[in-house]
Amino acid sequence: MNDTQRFDNLQTTVKLNPKNFQARRELIMLCLDLGFEEHALFHIKYLLNIFPNDANLYFNMGICYEKLKDFDNALISYKKAVELKPDEADFLYNLALVYEIKGDIDDAMDNFKKVIYYKEEDSNAFFSLGILYSKKNNPNMAIKCFKKAIEYNYSDYFAHFYLAMEYKKINEIDFALVEYRKVLELSPDYSWAYFNIASIYCELDRIDDCTMMLNKAIEKNPNDMESYKLLAQIMIKQGKTDEALEILTKAAQNHQSGDIYYLMSRIFEINEDFSSQKDCLTLALDFKESLTFNHDAVKNELKELKEKVDAK
Repeated sequence: MNDTQRFDNLQTTVKLNPKNFQARRELIMLCLDLGFEEHALFHIKYLLNIFPNDANLYFNMGICYEKLKDFDNALISYKKAVELKPDEADFLYNLALVYEIKGDIDDAMDNFKKVIYYKEEDSNAFFSLGILYSKKNNPNMAIKCFKKAIEYNYSDYFAHFYLAMEYKKINEIDFALVEYRKVLELSPDYSWAYFNIASIYCELDRIDDCTMMLNKAIEKNPNDMESYKLLAQIMIKQGKTDEALEILTKAAQNHQSGDIYYLMSRIFEINEDFSSQKDCLTLALDFKESLTFNHDAVKNELKELKEKVDAK
């Protein structure tokens, strides 16, 4: 029997016998699996009128509200579930996540710590706690948490990735590179790891290694604009303007970006093709939402260039 058939059967059962509470509970869980949150809420509220102290019902209500992006009611529901079952790690974890979503970092951290108290080997709680310590600019504590997450779940390549970033923050470059390489062992297609390794190589002036990693990043993710930008900037610095323009043209074909067009304008300036430079500056401003260079400076540059071109 597939889920649709189960859903129809449970619907019929509950309709014929509203007091078949077990069938109604099964229907709630199936509704959550199928994405019928409003329908699940109806049945949860029905059961709460009969079982007002059922922590699991409040927990499932929280899940419904969370999926519906109603985080205020999700928070109320999870808090009630935790009030009724204060040592239930799953309840505490979801409560912490909603606190995090609402921007209440301290309460989120307190509840992730409670998860770990009741469930010491919860790698997800350690990972989430690490993220929050990172947000609070505490890399040393973030590192401890990410290392714990890895201790309990070595295959979590996100934990390795964020651990590497925290090592980079405190200038532990060798440790950062080790962790990024572990990311690629676990997830060879994770393009951001290639890019971050490339960025480190660039800072170390290991340009050939940097270029190799940037090409790998682009191979894995043809829409990785940051890799295109850094690779083009390296080519421009080396005087390889034709190669840089080829890279940027390929990038623009995949994704139109203000930064990409601005870098193209730099190449045309070097080549003294001022008409093309003007066109690229115009396009850069047309896509200003992805232009990280100073907008006013670009506008002034374009204004001066137009006057220069028009004067000829």
